[in-house]
Amino acid sequence: MANRRHIPLKIKLAAALLQMKRPDDAGRLVPVIPHDEAKRLTADQIVSRFEFNHYPIPHAAGGPDEPWNLDPMPKADHRERTAKIDIPAIAKTKRVAKAQEEFRRRLLAKGEPDAAQDRPARKSKWPSRRFGRAKWSNEA
Repeated sequence: MANRRHIPLKIKLAAALLQMKRPDDAGRLVPVIPHDEAKRLTADQIVSRFEFNHYPIPHAAGGPDEPWNLDPMPKADHRERTAKIDIPAIAKTKRVAKAQEEFRRRLLAKGEPDAAQDRPARKSKWPSRRFGRAKWSNEA
């Protein structure tokens, strides 16, 4: 029996990606790339149809490029997820971090004499109401 040739890593990756399935309109699991189409593609073409999503820790939040944090997705699905979920979540994280930093800065500045200039003017506790000026009558 002849020795088996070594299977390159890219061929193994393409074979693994071809095993990915997703539900169709009827709810049945179907391959992302149909078998007949996959037979006509090279390993490079198969791999080029996928991108790796950083999940659960996004790359922008310091997510590592480790197997447990990478989720292969078709390019179109990955771009849609990035636009609808990841970018807004990252923007919110930045907004919250900025607000917390501002709060910390104001909190630490309370003991300083210049801190009064940074604070907004205080509003009165009770709004002015004109009770008693209007005359109420039961005439209807």
